[in-house]
Amino acid sequence: MISVIIAAFNAAATIDRCISSIDVAKKSHEIELIVIDDGSKDETARLLHSWESAKVWITVKYQRNSGVADARNTGLDIATGNYIVFIDADDSIDDWYFDFVVEQAVDRDIEMLAFGHKRIMLNGDVIERHNISAEYSRQDIESLQLRVTENRNIYWYVTTKVYSKSLIADLRFNCDVKLGEDGIFNIECLDKASHLSVVPDCPYNYYENATSMTSLRYKPGLLESIEADYKARIKIHDWSISATEKQVLLSDFARSYIEHMLPYLLNNLAHIEVWKRRTELMRIRQSFVYQNCLPHYYQQHPSRGIRILISCFSRHWYVMTLVFLQLSWTKAKVKRHV
Repeated sequence: MISVIIAAFNAAATIDRCISSIDVAKKSHEIELIVIDDGSKDETARLLHSWESAKVWITVKYQRNSGVADARNTGLDIATGNYIVFIDADDSIDDWYFDFVVEQAVDRDIEMLAFGHKRIMLNGDVIERHNISAEYSRQDIESLQLRVTENRNIYWYVTTKVYSKSLIADLRFNCDVKLGEDGIFNIECLDKASHLSVVPDCPYNYYENATSMTSLRYKPGLLESIEADYKARIKIHDWSISATEKQVLLSDFARSYIEHMLPYLLNNLAHIEVWKRRTELMRIRQSFVYQNCLPHYYQQHPSRGIRILISCFSRHWYVMTLVFLQLSWTKAKVKRHV
């Protein structure tokens, strides 16, 4: 049995596409699909009721809106499969997805499997994100845990993983983390795993949408979400390691929150009033996340523009940071209209 868990919130526009792809891929496989309607206000509940009535292998649970982490936890609480996969309500899978899961995870008795995905962009472009094949032992995993950012294809998503139920056991998603909860969950799973298999196949289709991190909308509470993620990361990592290993881990933290999270925070400023930007920029710079991370940042970002932004930001050169940001926003706007 493979348990498929979907957390759905206001997913009326995409839930049929998602479940239809699962229905096609199911074939003769023993599947249970558990969909958690996380307090949707649109037509999601009606559509899910229709699917549940038509397919005996689909179970729908309804709950008050509590966030994706809590919804997935509800699914984990009732899942009965030997293997667990997560699919987002606005994504889809290829018709060979379950053939692949059985061949690569079930038949090989793999604790945790990481695979690639196809990214469907807003303009219709399709980008395949392949992994490099690898098999990791317990000793290898301990090294991976020090380099989460470097191995983000393993850590950043739960939708591109297959988990054995025995590995997950009582582990649950951290409901206090609204951004990066997938990474926290994967770190905790790998803390227990004795073997990780990574394959290049891309049977999962991720659809970019208007509310994604890379979209052109303001994300309220983004700094607070990143701070919550940082606190959770600090709490779950094993710090009883050598001084050398600790420095590797701290450097990886710095790279994650400076190279990957900071650009989102800085670009978020584009969506607030001009006169508020300097105050918000100062608030970001004074956050404990960047106070702690900047002293351990030794990398050189491949993008010259990002390097300049990081340098100005770290030196408290707020006016220069905003000038370079405005230049980058103008350049991006021109590029979108070419």
